Amino acid sequence: MKVKIAFTLDIDTDVLTQYMAELGASGESKRDFVKSTVIAGAVGTLEESLLNSGLDYNCVEVLK
Repeated sequence: MKVKIAFTLDIDTDVLTQYMAELGASGESKRDFVKSTVIAGAVGTLEESLLNSGLDYNCVEVLK
C-alpha cells in the first residue's frame, strides 16, 4: 500500500539554526534537514510500533 502524506511545518528558524549547529549539520539546507528529520522520525515511529506489536517492522520503505 502506498500512502502520500503532505503537510507544512512552521518552524522558528533561529531555533532550527541553533539545533543544526549543535548537531554539526551544515552540509544540507534547513529545508532538507527538516524534511529528512521528519521522515526518519515518522518511519522510525511506525516501525517501532509494529515491532512492539510483534509484527514485521522491516516493511516500511520511503519511496519518494
